[in-house]
Amino acid sequence: MCKCQYSLERYEKYKTVKIRPRPLPRTPDNSGNGKLEYISFAWKDLEASRGEYTLEQIGKSLDNARNPILILSPEPPSWVKDRAEDYFASFVRKIGSYIGTDGRLAGVVISTLADSKEEWNAYMDSFETVPVLADLHHGRLIRYLQEQNREFGLLVRCGENNWIDCCEAFARQNLQHIWKTQPVVLHITDQHCGPHIRREAQRWHACLSNQDIGLGYDLQLRRLTFPETVSSGGSLPLRFWFVNAGSSRIYKEFDLSLLLKQGDLSYEIPIHAASHSWLTGDLVHNEIVPLPDMQPGTYTVSLGLFFKDRSYIRLAIQGEEAGGYYELGTVQVETTGEDPFSNIWDTYYPEGYYPLEDPQVPEQD
Repeated sequence: MCKCQYSLERYEKYKTVKIRPRPLPRTPDNSGNGKLEYISFAWKDLEASRGEYTLEQIGKSLDNARNPILILSPEPPSWVKDRAEDYFASFVRKIGSYIGTDGRLAGVVISTLADSKEEWNAYMDSFETVPVLADLHHGRLIRYLQEQNREFGLLVRCGENNWIDCCEAFARQNLQHIWKTQPVVLHITDQHCGPHIRREAQRWHACLSNQDIGLGYDLQLRRLTFPETVSSGGSLPLRFWFVNAGSSRIYKEFDLSLLLKQGDLSYEIPIHAASHSWLTGDLVHNEIVPLPDMQPGTYTVSLGLFFKDRSYIRLAIQGEEAGGYYELGTVQVETTGEDPFSNIWDTYYPEGYYPLEDPQVPEQD
């Protein structure tokens, strides 16, 4: 490509590596995506005698389930004679204390014996780190949770015969934006997913379903740019452009990490992106990261996105991946005693973005 005297490349303040990974033809397999599995347990089986619980089977079910959604069936054990809803609320709290912080749970459905506030509060208080799902058509429960400023997700039971009712329920209860903070889970009541459900699932930004219809996040790295050469102990300017081409956001907390590697030497550098606010569509993050003192040489540059338990997000890009890190390119590290990039973006916009003033006329040859 010919570079005329007015092209951006003629006025680069540093030579830039531009990485543009090729996307995969289909969404990779990630937790929190695609098809869910219900794990259901009856109260009468887990607390057959008052105060005596058999909870080990919950953990075993979680070991074998993908995207498990917990349902506690409120069938009273034989020892319950009165105040059943109070006892069930205590049972829910016991289950929450046992598994309420388990990162494997994709959600828990609010199922109750008497639709009492005590039961509802038991779910909300006991599963603080697990998405709690309210039925879309349970208006009284949803109003209560909204009045209490409680965060909750949705379970949408829907088929081709009632999809319009579901759309109206979203609008009537002002739930169109709930997906931005909590998941929307779709239960398709038909044997096969019809065209209306498939379309509305995208509009509702559903992340999971009892049928595999391609729901969830689909994170791609479209471009990464950084300098060809940096200084040991200096700064590394990074410009990321991601795209979430899926139906929903990523609900579990995750962090970005850069890996610079040369032979047996490797340096993990945290990237401080506001990933908790990432939704769908274009996701841009620019950061100048400080580098440690490094041996000079050529380093491979790899990127990983990790959940808190160090499991990782599989990006929808082609390329070598090892331990969650995707190899993207190389950077040359030199020992110069200078840091030319620490404030480079104060005056230089490498993508062609200028401050709110007219750029200077390029110099003539």
